[in-house]
Amino acid sequence: MTERLIISLLLAALAIALFWLARQAHARRATGQLSPSGRARLLYFRVDHCAPCVTQSHFLDELAPVFAGKVQFEQIDVEREREAASRFAVFTLPTTLLIDGRGQVRHINYGLTPAGKLARQLEEIA
Repeated sequence: MTERLIISLLLAALAIALFWLARQAHARRATGQLSPSGRARLLYFRVDHCAPCVTQSHFLDELAPVFAGKVQFEQIDVEREREAASRFAVFTLPTTLLIDGRGQVRHINYGLTPAGKLARQLEEIA
């Protein structure tokens, strides 16, 4: 019984470590695609027929006026702009990348992200 618990904990730790490494690699790859703009940016990858994407759009519509002038919001439809999705290695929708003014990816959110979490992340980079 104890051996199974230890093995389960080790496998869980390995899975967390692999996810973290993949996330870091994604951030490095995306950062390599950006140039400093002097202004924070939020890249939002979506498609029209994705239900979570519609909800995410509503959250971003709430936040855009709050961060107007500080953060540039950019929506990218991955069906129309496939090369952008490929360039940034986006495989999950919706995905948001938050980029500081130096062009460094500071946060990547896979899937639907609550408005409160996005607001905290935007405060860090704005």
